[in-house]
Amino acid sequence: MATLEGTLDKAQLGVLLKARYDETAEQLRVQSESVRQLRRSGDQGPGDVADAGTMVSDTEQQDLLTAALDDHMRKLTDALARFESGALGTCDSCGQEIPLARMEIMPWSTHCVKCQAAAERWR
Repeated sequence: MATLEGTLDKAQLGVLLKARYDETAEQLRVQSESVRQLRRSGDQGPGDVADAGTMVSDTEQQDLLTAALDDHMRKLTDALARFESGALGTCDSCGQEIPLARMEIMPWSTHCVKCQAAAERWR
């Protein structure tokens, strides 16, 4: 049930997290198939130098997209594990509850805004 502020409660956050996980898993599946098809078409040999350059560029672009989706899946997998253990929404640094509004936007958040800002200042 939504709170008075219009944000999700933790149970709804879990449902949202699972839905995002499923969507990202499907995107990764489709992306992986696209990469396989691209690599298969490259196995037939480029037609000329321009085609070879385009193939390399396309492959690099697809590899970057796959890596980004893999990273997103890792974050969502970690967040699901934290949800199942009851730790989702608790700051790893200070132990305070992370506002649900932040968790709606970035459900893999492991730090509250204050602790995240402090950590980024030290990087």
